[in-house]
Amino acid sequence: MADTLLIADASTLLNFLRVRRFDLIENLGYQVHVVDAVIDEILTERDTLHRLIDDGKISTLSLEGVTLSDTVAALLSLGLGNGEAFCFAAAVKLGASLAIDDRRAIKRAQPVAPDVNIVTSCDIVVANIRANQLTIAGADAIKTEWAEHHQFRLKFASFTDLV
Repeated sequence: MADTLLIADASTLLNFLRVRRFDLIENLGYQVHVVDAVIDEILTERDTLHRLIDDGKISTLSLEGVTLSDTVAALLSLGLGNGEAFCFAAAVKLGASLAIDDRRAIKRAQPVAPDVNIVTSCDIVVANIRANQLTIAGADAIKTEWAEHHQFRLKFASFTDLV
């Protein structure tokens, strides 16, 4: 996945910022970009996010243009939030993958963005396990921390079930 452009929605980005494991996204070789609307949504890990931006590990995107505005408007009309709509629009415009965990937003965006490659937090963790960058025990510890402290619950017992 080296040099693959990845637009990060707040949902997935926060999952890794909260457990201090942004390295798991970096390990996969993504060029991570975040849109202004997502920066505005991230409150609890704002300092960490800005540090990653300042260090050049995350790039910011300011999006403009009529086509983009039309896409964002269409996505907003489907019930997506600002951050989600701008992330999907950016992924469409740039041919990028999108890191997002909101299943409802993904389903709603399908008519407007059917070809966007979706990357979830689980996908990122599994890719790290397969690349020997993370053990199953380490992955399960992250899963537990997400569930117990960050209200992100996964419907499987262990990452062993996915690899």
